[in-house]
This record gives sequence, C-alpha cells and structure tokens, in this order.
Amino acid sequence: MKSEPISSYIYFGTCVRFLQDAEPEWKVFGDGYVLDNINTFFNKLDEFNLPVTTRVAYELSKFQKELLKSNSEENDGNNENNERRLNEEEALKLRHIMSDIRRTLDAEANGNLAYIVKDKRIDVNKLLLDIPGLMSPNVFASLSEIAQYDFKEAGKCIAFELPTAAAFHLLRGTEAALKDYYCHIIKRKRVKIMMWGPMVKHLKQRKSKPIPPASLLNKLDDIRFTYRNPTQHPEKIYDIHEVQDLFGLCIDVVNRMKYKLNK
Repeated sequence: MKSEPISSYIYFGTCVRFLQDAEPEWKVFGDGYVLDNINTFFNKLDEFNLPVTTRVAYELSKFQKELLKSNSEENDGNNENNERRLNEEEALKLRHIMSDIRRTLDAEANGNLAYIVKDKRIDVNKLLLDIPGLMSPNVFASLSEIAQYDFKEAGKCIAFELPTAAAFHLLRGTEAALKDYYCHIIKRKRVKIMMWGPMVKHLKQRKSKPIPPASLLNKLDDIRFTYRNPTQHPEKIYDIHEVQDLFGLCIDVVNRMKYKLNK
C-alpha cells in the first residue's frame, strides 16, 4: 500500500491541460514552462503506470528532442536559453500531439482505479499511519511485536472497510497483550495452554497480590464470549460500525493491562 496525496493527480491534470493549450510565445525553458511540463508529463505516466499512453506519446518525445536540438543549434550548443519561445508552428504541433495522446490517456486511465478511504468515527490517518496515537502513551511501544503487527493491520482493515478481517487482528492483538499480562501476574504454575479463557479464569482465581481488577477480567471475559469465540469460528460477520466499537473495547482493555504492567 502506498500513501499518496491526490494533489499529485491534480498536478498531472494541470500539466496535461497546459500542453493542450500551448500558444505561440510561450516560454520553452524554466520551471512551469513547456519543457518542464513535458518532463513532468512523462514522469507522471511512469508513476501512474500508464504504459500504453507512454508508447503513444512517442511524438511528444520527438517534439521534446526537436525543441532542444533547434535551441542548441541557435545558441552554439547552449540548451538553456531562457528566452526561447514557441513559434506558431510549434504551438500548433504541440496541441495536435496532445490531442491525439489525450484520447489514449482517457481510455487507459479509465482502467486504472484509485481507492479513496472514507471518513470513519476513528481518525483515518491514525488508523493508517499512527496506531500508537490511538492508545494511551507508551502502550503501543510496550506491546509484543506480534501484537503491534495485529493492531496496525486492524487499523488498515478498518480504514479500507474490511471489518471482519479487522476483528480477527484486533482480537489476536488483544490476546497477545493478555498473554503478556498473565505472565507478568502469574510467575509459577501457569496454565498449560495459554489461551484466552483459561488465562482469565486462572487470573480470577488468584488470591495473593497482585490481584487483577475484577472489572478488567470481566470485560476480558465479555469480549471473549461476545466477540472472540464467534469470530474465531465461522459464525460472525462484522459491519464497519460494529468493528469500530470492538476497536474501542480492545484498546480499552489493552490500555488497562499495560497501565498495570508499566507502573
């Protein structure tokens, strides 16, 4: 996945429009002028993966070389004469070239899809790029590598509206945090198979300090019964609103477990 502002597409459109509207006396050299826009056009064709348009644009490439060559001949090999301007014939030729290219560009661009994420109740930029910012300070950094991975993946899945996949990652990440919490509290005689239910049950039976808060353990049990078990088996499909609710529940219990560990 690559994050890219839509301004790049807008800039490409203004570049195409500029070359289509070429007029006599337009400057050839310099930022924002003819050759600069031609260079940008080819760079964007490559960036946006438009190989058909790139092949069709061979006449534009020839025109680019002709401008450089003619200017070099007129100025003793200097290709940077900032006063060089299009003549009427060159402006007309450039407009015709771009008109031909535009038909292919429109057709090819219609087959290349860009997906735009919609706003969610949870900030989309944080879901994609800053999961730590959705947790209490220092919590994310204290999670295991697998838990960090799962919460990051859950954020992406929510942003791109894959709610059931997001639920899997949220519950995996929460269970990984629970294992850390359990191992911190229980030093000896741990359950043989460290799964969600047995770990919480064992923590509830603890009589000596540190004693986990009953409210935390009850909430962990509720998440297991209501979400984790049905999700683990093919019984539940989430919608985007429900998984955002689950996100809040999971982050809450992870924050509370890690708060106890980090004290």
